[in-house]
Parts: sequence; C-alpha cells; structure tokens
Amino acid sequence: MCVRQLLNKVSNSNITKSFISSLSGTLASVFFKKASDISIFRNSSVTINIKWIIEISLRIIYFFLFLIFNMLMIKYYILLMNHYSAFIATVLNFFLSFFLSAIMGTLFFNEKRNYYWILGGILIIIGLILIMTDTANEEKKKG
Repeated sequence: MCVRQLLNKVSNSNITKSFISSLSGTLASVFFKKASDISIFRNSSVTINIKWIIEISLRIIYFFLFLIFNMLMIKYYILLMNHYSAFIATVLNFFLSFFLSAIMGTLFFNEKRNYYWILGGILIIIGLILIMTDTANEEKKKG
C-alpha cells in the first residue's frame, strides 16, 4: 500500500473524524478560557499602553480561534453522525474530549490530576466498552 492510499484511508476514517471533532472542541474551550480571562481588568488604574494593547489583541485572537475551532468541531461531529448514530458519536466525542481536555489543562493551565480523576477516566472507559458491546449485540439481533 502506498503512502497516499494510507493517508486517504486515515483521513476518511471515522476515528479520525471523532478525534478531530474532540480535539477541536477541546482547543475551542482552551481558547475561550484564555479569551475570557478578566485578570487584566482587575487593576483599578488601567493605563492604556503597548502591553495592554497587545493583551487585548491576544484576547481578540483567542476569541476568533475559539469560533474557528468550534465550527470545526461541529463540522466533524456532523460528519461522524453521518456514519454512526447520534448516541455513539456523542459517546466517542465525550470519551476523547475528556482525555484531551485533561492533557490541554495540564499543558496550558498547569492543572493537576488526582486519583479521583483517574478513577473517573477508568469508569468512562468501562462505560464506553459496555455501551459499545451492548450496541454491537443489538445490531446482531436486528441483522
């Protein structure tokens, strides 16, 4: 199999669509959190200088990135729902978004993970396996 065929197969994969949708949603939330930080306005004596202008400009860029990644998330989520049911597409997106948001939270905001988070992640994986096996059993009964 040549590289071009492999890339076409991967880009048309439904797992890729789910990953892109989840990653876009996660990045949208990161950029919105960055855009909506009001710490710059807490100081009662706001002086307009170059640092303030750069900070506001960055907030505007973050907001537009939030909108772009939100549109990408919705696009790939709809493409995913063309192949799977809305239920399975939602479960896949939730699963990937949960772990991607944890990674992004650690990278961008220095958030710490504890044992409860790990337990929650394990429960999500178990729930996903149960849902997928139940869905596969229902499809076998229909077919």
